[in-house]
Amino acid sequence: MKNFLVTLSVITALCYATSAVASTENEAVAQSALVSLSETDNMTANDNETLKISITVDGKTVSATLIDNSASRDLVSRLPLEIELEDFNNTTEKIFYPKPSLNLKEKKNGIAPVPGDITIYEPWKNVAIFCKSFRYSDDLIKIGHIDGDGIELLKRKGNVKVTIKK
Repeated sequence: MKNFLVTLSVITALCYATSAVASTENEAVAQSALVSLSETDNMTANDNETLKISITVDGKTVSATLIDNSASRDLVSRLPLEIELEDFNNTTEKIFYPKPSLNLKEKKNGIAPVPGDITIYEPWKNVAIFCKSFRYSDDLIKIGHIDGDGIELLKRKGNVKVTIKK
């Protein structure tokens, strides 16, 4: 009986310890989700109009919201731009190479892009606007997202001439 009580006490203690660890892990996951939500909130906030841009394709204009970082501020400082977006990887993305390269001082690498994401591919220093979802890459830096269903204007084969303005 004594062994049974000792065993029961050990099992109970392990259950409490496991519960505490699981609770800490759940809090960490919840905190991570809150950070992601706050990043999204910051990205879509209308109070900082300097990070809103417009992209015009064939006379149709869509808006995009940029994340406030050194690369997006550098891009905005160069606007307006008239560029040709190259079709890359079978319409997965439309790319261009800003000259000189955008400032990457403040960067957060790593993203699994979804349609509408505006990124920089760090090794090539090109801007890529994703028209399709793509696998996670540590070399991608997200700088913004095309608002609403605006990405539909770019979902076509071939290069596309665009004007980007504030």
